[in-house]
Amino acid sequence: MSFPFPSFDMALAASAPQWALGFEGISPGLAAALFLVLAVGCIWAYARWSSGVGMGRRVAMVMLRVLAALVLCLLLARPVLRLSLKERVRQPLLVLVDSSESMQFPDQRQQREDLQRAAIATGMASPEGGLGQSLPPSAAAELGEVSRWDLLQKLAGNDRLALWQRLSEQADLQFYQFGRSAFAPAQPPAMEEGRLGTAGASAFFSRLKPQEQATAIGESLRQVLQEPRAQAPVGVLLLTDGGNNTGTSAIEASQIALEQKVPLFIYGLGVTSPLDLLVKEVHAQKLAFAGERTEVKAHVLSQSLPEQRVVAVLKANGETVDEQELTLGGDRDLEVVFHFIPRTAGELKLEVSVPLLPGEAGKGNNVAANTMRVTDTKFQVLLIEQEPRWDFRYLLDYLQRDPRLEVKCVMIDGEPGLEQAPGSPFLPKLPEDRETFFKSHVIILGDVNPESLGQQRMEIIAEWVEAGGGIIFLTGSNHNPRSYVGTPLEPLLPVVPDTVSPREWVRQRASEPFKLELTRPGRESAYLQMDPNPEVSQEIWSRFPGVRWTAPVSRVKTGAEVLLVDTRPDREGRYGQLPVFAMQGYGAGRSVYFGTDETYRWRSRTGEKYYSVLWGQIMQTLSLQLLEGASPLTQLKSDRKQYVVGDRVVISGNAYTEGFSPLIQPSLDGMLKVEGAEGQQPFSLHATERNAFRGDFVAEKPGLYTYVTQRDPDGIVSFEVLDARLEQSQTALNDKLLKAMADAGGGKFVREEDLHTLPDLVASRAATVTSFKKLDLYHSGWFLTALLAFLFGEWLLRRLSRLK
Repeated sequence: MSFPFPSFDMALAASAPQWALGFEGISPGLAAALFLVLAVGCIWAYARWSSGVGMGRRVAMVMLRVLAALVLCLLLARPVLRLSLKERVRQPLLVLVDSSESMQFPDQRQQREDLQRAAIATGMASPEGGLGQSLPPSAAAELGEVSRWDLLQKLAGNDRLALWQRLSEQADLQFYQFGRSAFAPAQPPAMEEGRLGTAGASAFFSRLKPQEQATAIGESLRQVLQEPRAQAPVGVLLLTDGGNNTGTSAIEASQIALEQKVPLFIYGLGVTSPLDLLVKEVHAQKLAFAGERTEVKAHVLSQSLPEQRVVAVLKANGETVDEQELTLGGDRDLEVVFHFIPRTAGELKLEVSVPLLPGEAGKGNNVAANTMRVTDTKFQVLLIEQEPRWDFRYLLDYLQRDPRLEVKCVMIDGEPGLEQAPGSPFLPKLPEDRETFFKSHVIILGDVNPESLGQQRMEIIAEWVEAGGGIIFLTGSNHNPRSYVGTPLEPLLPVVPDTVSPREWVRQRASEPFKLELTRPGRESAYLQMDPNPEVSQEIWSRFPGVRWTAPVSRVKTGAEVLLVDTRPDREGRYGQLPVFAMQGYGAGRSVYFGTDETYRWRSRTGEKYYSVLWGQIMQTLSLQLLEGASPLTQLKSDRKQYVVGDRVVISGNAYTEGFSPLIQPSLDGMLKVEGAEGQQPFSLHATERNAFRGDFVAEKPGLYTYVTQRDPDGIVSFEVLDARLEQSQTALNDKLLKAMADAGGGKFVREEDLHTLPDLVASRAATVTSFKKLDLYHSGWFLTALLAFLFGEWLLRRLSRLK
């Protein structure tokens, strides 16, 4: 016979269960009636046959008999106690420790609150005392320049806080280090019965080394979250200074944590605003033209500096080409705009620098660089039109006068002999060979009947775009885009043509001009930007004359981007406003849809000024893919123009034989060379599909790299690998990023004053399981003991009273 009450008390204390009393024998009502009958009979019997016994002893015997009857009736009812217990599940806590070189940075703790935080972490101050507590006199001397990594090690040995011991009591700690990626420590911490004591934590952190040369917070977090596990984590604890300088978006990775219901707890190490002046990044267009004015932008960040004037310098291949005077002070992030004119074709290394000021926290972050390719090659434009129309005439006139462009034109139903005029851009007929198409950088396809193009030409155009070409569908009321449904050109269209409306309705023009409006992506797009200032650009677009016709389409395709729309309510469909300018990627190339044939109207009152800006930007952007290629026959390029040591370099693209037939072979052999280094290294690209090739390697040394295939010595792929110490530029704690990550990940960002709450916070997010238990109270030995005790007591009094 079991005794459930001690175990019941333990369960109650552990999880505060919900309980309910039930009966599995006779009904409680019947048991109560039986008890009432027995109790009344007992009282009546003692009243009648024990008159010679004293009142006190008689009452005692009656009570004992009644209590025995009560216990007997309870046993007949068979009472049970049903418990519902919610118990916390012990889950893993994923701990990611930033092991990048920036963690070795000695922070200058000149503010009192920074010293207080360091004192809390090291145990010199109370964990619960917050930032208002007093500090020992030695705090400034001992903690004034302690590094982030030393602070992390002292935190591990802090007995007053005992952070790791308290965390290990709430969850199973799984440690990772991370730099470019996450990896498990060589030797995990020594646990004692699943708990990590202060001594074990201190020994573990002393073995870790912050030696990673880059920090990829988003990539590392994503990697850890995607690992298969038998049990879902209670959360992720991220220990970092927030110096995310490579890899994928940290915010996107945090959103993955939220989707997986894994809260993100972040402990930020460092000082938020040390005295420093740095160049954050340099932005420049990938491709510029020799002899044309080019713009370069850089972000210069000042932190806690006294107000002063400094000069920012732009150098191109070591030569100063522009200077800008800046007024800095306090905490500012300034965008600096430089201009210069590149004179010769080739690769340019652009470098923006600001002077090193006395007392700066960072010594290696006053310079940032980027690369730009300068070309003197003209864009090869092929314009195909069915018959002359106004938009065609004005566009051809512009294309011929732009010195950057070399245009060829085909007028299918044009006047015979156009090609015979001196300097004529016209071809006698549509090209029959692949070479004319594949040597083009941009194809503008007007209102052309697909039957005039023919199946084979359309297939060649589709293949050319997929390999990196740029095509513009300049619509018309007869064929483009409606007639391309079911042809090889249909997949290239960013929109789904309307094939239901009658042709008469399609051709109908409005009696009055109506305005087209930029979408939000359109206002930000380089394609449609009329001025570097977005507000000025928007104003220019608002002054453009309206048009009287737009091509009806059903909707924009998934993945396409709409930049310009027709806002007339009667043209709005179930998918929203009618797209007029849309674009999408197709393989390595891009496709642009212009849903009106009245762009010439935008010349009104301004002439060529903005018309040429618009078409010039479209041409340049679409040409970029092919101009970046090594050569027309070897359309290879690196995925970036600039890397740092340790990055993975990817070289990929398409290759063709003479005549631009696809090169079908298992690999492309070539040689990789680093400028200034002796010898060359063989490097092969492997076929991925048809004539597409790809290869990758990890850059182990800095320098200017070139890759040349053996079959095409003119096809040179060049890129730069920098020994840019990314980690040296991270002098401040990036609390803005870390707070945003914690919010996006459904967790919390904490500093040293909050660390004592972290174990309870983790425990509050733990999962619980509900278990149900039934305690058979009638099986308890206490019932039998009570019954026997009451009966024995009554029997004893009866014997003493000489009753039967």
